[in-house]
Amino acid sequence: MIVGNLCATSPLGMAVVYGHSAGFVIEPQWKEKPGDDAHVPPGINAPDGSFIRRTFKQGDADITITWGRSGQRCIIADITTTANVTLELCLKQGWTSMPGVWREDGEGGVTGLLADRRGGYVSVAARACPAPCEIKARYNGEAFLSFALTPDVPVHLVAGAGDLPAFSSVGPALEAAARTYEAARFKSEGDWGEFAQAIADSMNFARTYSTFDNRRAHIVGRGWWIYKHARYNPDFGPYFGWDQFFNGQLACFEDPEGAMETVRAHLAYQLPEGYLANCSHWDIPQRDSRVFVTADRSQPPVGAMCVWKMHERRPDHEFLAEVYPALVRWSRWWHTARDGNGNGLLEWGDGLGDYKSARLETGWDDTPHFEGVEMAGTQMTADAVDLNALWSLDALYLSRIADAIGKPAEAEQHRIDHAAMNTRINAQLWNEELGIYCSRNWKDAPDGQPSFLTRITPMNFYPLACGAATGERAARLLEGLYREDRFWGEWMLPTLPFDDPDWSKQHYWKGHVWPPPNYIIWQGLKDYADPARRAEFATRSVRLFMQGWESARLCSENYRSDNGKPACHPHYTWGALLPLIGVEALCDIDAHFNPRPYPACGIDGTITLRNIPFGGTLYRIDVAHRNVRVSPEV
Repeated sequence: MIVGNLCATSPLGMAVVYGHSAGFVIEPQWKEKPGDDAHVPPGINAPDGSFIRRTFKQGDADITITWGRSGQRCIIADITTTANVTLELCLKQGWTSMPGVWREDGEGGVTGLLADRRGGYVSVAARACPAPCEIKARYNGEAFLSFALTPDVPVHLVAGAGDLPAFSSVGPALEAAARTYEAARFKSEGDWGEFAQAIADSMNFARTYSTFDNRRAHIVGRGWWIYKHARYNPDFGPYFGWDQFFNGQLACFEDPEGAMETVRAHLAYQLPEGYLANCSHWDIPQRDSRVFVTADRSQPPVGAMCVWKMHERRPDHEFLAEVYPALVRWSRWWHTARDGNGNGLLEWGDGLGDYKSARLETGWDDTPHFEGVEMAGTQMTADAVDLNALWSLDALYLSRIADAIGKPAEAEQHRIDHAAMNTRINAQLWNEELGIYCSRNWKDAPDGQPSFLTRITPMNFYPLACGAATGERAARLLEGLYREDRFWGEWMLPTLPFDDPDWSKQHYWKGHVWPPPNYIIWQGLKDYADPARRAEFATRSVRLFMQGWESARLCSENYRSDNGKPACHPHYTWGALLPLIGVEALCDIDAHFNPRPYPACGIDGTITLRNIPFGGTLYRIDVAHRNVRVSPEV
């Protein structure tokens, strides 16, 4: 039995699936629920569905539902309220391929027959104590149980197949599950607040089940912008290109199995040519038709980095060996499909030669960085500073994966490729006049010399992440990043500098802070910046995120850089990359996956981090007086 908040179009519901063949959902009928599921905030979700707690408001009442599992056939729940209120629960079909029928059983509950895709039915039942004040179920596809809730009498609910547990066992079982989860969960306290819990809660809320591929993978969010396109079919939560790898990395802290399944789900739809699509597993309108996969474009290559970071936290050599060939194929594809002028540097592109789609491949959908660049066949005519730095970074992490799985010759070749790309970046993309790395337009260049693109964005600092910047160039690059009139503001990093004419638009990639660039640049700052700057960058990234999380449990797609408020989609998984920067700022990881405290972390205040994995072992981290102390959890 699979249980959890797994039906993507039922953000408050508890889903039950038997053997990937039959299932149902129980969902509160929340009268004050936002019109769009994207605005339903995450609750507390144990990755295995053993403990899920959601609180929502109905009139003057705060209603809390605590879900759990009982054995391998049943679920349990407690429902409490702070004021008298009526609540209706709906037992329904969660997925179109898992229908069922319900009827009142005459004993204060309902029974159901769930169609089994292998043939026949799974018999289930649901009962409550106190009994519902009204039941509506007459051989319908849905059943409704209404409860008159009062503050002094909790409702105990049991549901599932076979013998249902006793009502008297529900409360103690949920209390035990809460203690077990709390003892083991990834959490923090202190001056930065519950930034670790925010990562776990956001990711556990985003793990959904699809009957299309029988996977429980983390998608980027819920709501109209996903399921409007998929006609509200929960089987087609999108697997986005770089998002899916970040999801795996973020999920591994508390849910290593789910993290690996998330990466597998994405790699399963690798295109025959070797690239990973901008998005797959999605029913979306495109070019006057509906498509499952964007088979004309890829997205930024961050896969090897994220997979390796998952391995550092939760080592699994079999998983590395499983995914390594697909990551290598993707790496090689870029040079076969995205080097239009044959100079060894890469350009973004689109298989149909469409400029708008090529910009989508960058991941920076409406960035003005590439304005004025044309298409030459399937490539933009600009050697892209961000793509080449990310490809170099990918090669570096591929070398580590290859070493770990016993492929030393391939590891050495990846290191050679990494060094060669860094050499090309330095030889052709360094702009001496501006003291920064720039993309270069190689079409119709005067005197045959490619012209620099000088609409500066955070992607111009990506060579810090791949180690291309050295010596004086690194110093000049950092000097440009630290300019408070351009990037180093209170809310950073803006995707256009503060003095850019489009910064004030504060729209999407025109001025908003996006977590992926912050996280990528952070990979460079860990090596290049002094402790004070590292601490400042991490502190501001966490503070930016926590402003929305503490006020409304928002993990946003992006944030305004003028006031720090969440923007665009309100619950989007990669928002948690900002507190992840805070996690990495407290303690590094050595070559043997042991915690390596920074000798001077530079962080003021007091912070405690619990149950953080290093090499598969859980540790406690305490920060005080700018010093870090690490000890194994007991």
